Amino acid sequence: MNRRDLLLHKMGIIQWELVRPDVLKGAVNIPISENIKLVVISDSPIDRQNPLLQDILRSVDLNDTDCLLTDFAHASHLNIQHSLQYWILSENQEKIDRTLPLCKQAEKIWQSADLSQLKNNAKFKRALWKQICAV
Repeated sequence: MNRRDLLLHKMGIIQWELVRPDVLKGAVNIPISENIKLVVISDSPIDRQNPLLQDILRSVDLNDTDCLLTDFAHASHLNIQHSLQYWILSENQEKIDRTLPLCKQAEKIWQSADLSQLKNNAKFKRALWKQICAV
């Protein structure tokens, strides 16, 4: 025990050793289970019960348990080992460009405005539907 450790011990201060120090540096791998078929990346939090989201999931034969909702900050930490689809909800092209390389194992990548704008704009809905139907 060095002098500093001894003094801390005498003062009753317990020292902790991190088991995974890389986590604090941002090196996080979030494993994604095999049942996830769609990853939705959005600027703002999305309510799973949102009627538009539920309609889109139904239209592509998916349910709540097949979908992962996340934000741009966590998208880089996803550890994906199987093919799936991505849906990026943002109008910020810079964010989209930074996120596209992170879309690992992508079958398809859909892009649209966020759900609040999509809900009220038929043109945006048509554009999304064309992406969904594209082979």
